[in-house]
Amino acid sequence: MSGSQFTALSSSAADFQRDLGRYWRHVRKANGIPLTQQGWVYKTYLKALAAALNIAAPADERDHGRMWFMRRLLQAMNELSEANQGRLITANPNGRLLGMPMAQRVKWTFETWRDSDAWNELLRLPLQVSGGYASREASTALGKARLSLLRAIGRLAQANRQPDDWIALAELIAYVKQNDYAFLFERRHYGSGRLGLYVSPYHEANNPYRLTFGAVKNEANGWDLVEGGFIVNVLTGPLWWMGLVELGYPSDARQAGGENVAPAAFRLTQAGAWLIGGGNPPTFVESGGKLIVQPNFAVLALEPISDAVLSDLDHFAESQGGERVITYQLTRESLYRGQQSGWDAARVIAFLEAHQGAPIPANVRRSLEEWEAAHRRITFHRNACVVQFADAEAEQALTDALAPFEPQVIGPRFRLIKGRDIAEVTAALREAGWAPLLQPAGDPADENTLRVSDEGEVTFIQPAPSVYALGRLTQFAELSPAGEGDCAARITADSVRAAMSAGAALDQLLATLAELHAGPIPAKLEEKIRAWASFFGKADLQPAMLLEVSNHAVLNNLLNDREIGPYLTPIEGSTKPLALVQPAHGEAVRAMLRERGIEI
Repeated sequence: MSGSQFTALSSSAADFQRDLGRYWRHVRKANGIPLTQQGWVYKTYLKALAAALNIAAPADERDHGRMWFMRRLLQAMNELSEANQGRLITANPNGRLLGMPMAQRVKWTFETWRDSDAWNELLRLPLQVSGGYASREASTALGKARLSLLRAIGRLAQANRQPDDWIALAELIAYVKQNDYAFLFERRHYGSGRLGLYVSPYHEANNPYRLTFGAVKNEANGWDLVEGGFIVNVLTGPLWWMGLVELGYPSDARQAGGENVAPAAFRLTQAGAWLIGGGNPPTFVESGGKLIVQPNFAVLALEPISDAVLSDLDHFAESQGGERVITYQLTRESLYRGQQSGWDAARVIAFLEAHQGAPIPANVRRSLEEWEAAHRRITFHRNACVVQFADAEAEQALTDALAPFEPQVIGPRFRLIKGRDIAEVTAALREAGWAPLLQPAGDPADENTLRVSDEGEVTFIQPAPSVYALGRLTQFAELSPAGEGDCAARITADSVRAAMSAGAALDQLLATLAELHAGPIPAKLEEKIRAWASFFGKADLQPAMLLEVSNHAVLNNLLNDREIGPYLTPIEGSTKPLALVQPAHGEAVRAMLRERGIEI
C-alpha cells in the first residue's frame, strides 16, 4: 500500500528512550514528586515535569496518555517507586535502564508493556467504562490479548510486503476479526444450538477485566467499539509512543494523530519490525555527540549524546531543555549541588573537557575554581585527624614523617589529614622520635590547661594547647600566633566587651575561665573582668533634700496627696519615714507642708 496519499506521523524508539531518561532524571533532581490522594501528579509539579520533557503542560496527568504511560513503565521497571504511603514518586538510584545499550533498553521497555500489568488500554478507550477503576493494573488476560494482536500485526507485515509498505487499519481489523475474533473476550455463548444462551461479554460480570462498556447495543456493535477500539488504542498509544509504528492519516483529515484517533494505515519502524515483525535488530547510534562549553557558561549537548552523559550533567548543571541540542547552564548554585554528590570543580572541568575534546573557555574554568573556593570557606571533615605543632621547629622536623599522609595546611601550626586512621599517624610520629599527646574526638580534656596573670596575660601549660581550650578561650580573649614562639593570648577590656556584645553572660565567661585555669583565677583579674563587663553598672550622684516626718502614717498620707505626692520619693526599706525631694522643688514643698499645718 503506497503512502503517497498519507500524512505520515513518524516516531522513534530512541526518542522515547531519551524522554524516559529525562523523566527519571527530573524525578531524581527534584528529590521526588508528590502525588495527590488519588495518586496523580499535582498540577504544579506536572508543569515542571512537562518542561523537563520539552512538551506543553497538560491540564491533568490522565489527560496526557504518553506521560502517564511513561510513569507506569518506569515504575514497572523499578526505575521509579512510590514512597510515603503512595504520596511520593522517587527515582531508584540503582536503576538499570539508563546504563543499558540502547537496543536492550528498547526491548526491555517493549516487553514490560507487553507482559506486565503496568498499562490498561481498556481504561483509555473513548467509551463510558465502569467497574474497574478501583485498580489501574491490567489483568493477565489483557497481556494475552496484546500478544495475539502483535502476532497479527507481525503476520501482515511479513506477508509479501516491502519493509516500508503501509498496512491499512481496515485490513488489520478485518484480519483479526476473521482469524482471532475472541482475542479479547474468550467466552461468548453457553450451551449449543437453538438453546444456546448468548451472554454479553461487555458487562463486568462476564469478562475477566471486571469492566462494563457503555454504548454497546449488540455483538457487532460491541466488537467494533471495544475490540476495534482496543486495536486503534494500541496503535495510536503504546506502539506509537514507544517508536514501534508510524501512522498515516489522509492529507485532508480533520485531525492527524492523537490517542484513539484512528489512522488510515500504519507501518512498522525498524525497531517495530525487529520486535513485532521478526526482523533484525536495528543499529542505534550511541557513540558520537559531544559537549560544547561556551564562554557564557552554557553547555550544549549535541545528539547523539548518551543518557549516561546527560545524567552526569544533571549533577552540576541546570537543564534548559531542547530537542536535538540540549542546553545546560553552569551556575554557582549548580556547582554547589554537584559538590554535594562528589562533583568538585576539578572533576567537572575534566568531564567537560573530555566530552568537548578541547579545553573549556578560560573564564569558565576560572569561575568554577573560584566558586568552589568560595563554597569551601566552611568545610566539615568527618573522621579527620588534626596534627598541631608546638612551634615552627617541630613542624619542620616532622615534614618528611607526615608526607605520606598528604597533610593539608589549615592554619599556622596545624595540618589536616583526611581518610587515615589516627593510629597510623601516631605510629609514624613515634617512629620519627616524637611522642604525640593524643586528644580523641569527644574528649575535650581542656581543664587546667592555662594560667592567667593579674594583667590578663595567658600562659599555656602544654606547648601545644588543646584546640578545644583555644576554641573556648577565643570567645573572650585575643588570640594570635606568635612569630616563632608559643601561641600568645591575652584577656583585655576590648575582648571582654566584644564577648558581652556578642551575647555572652558574665557568669558563664568566668565559669569557662575557671575550668580552663589551673587553680583559682587571680582576684585582681576577676575584678577587672567584672569592671570591663560593666558588672557594677552606672551611678548617678546628685544633690537631694531629705524629708523626715513624724511617722509612716503621715508619710503615706503625704504620698497619696494629689498636690504634694508627686514631689516626694520614698526611700524603700527605710525604718524611718523618709522621702527625697529634689532641691529645685524644695520651696514649693515647704509651702505645701505649711499649708497642711506641718512645721518645718
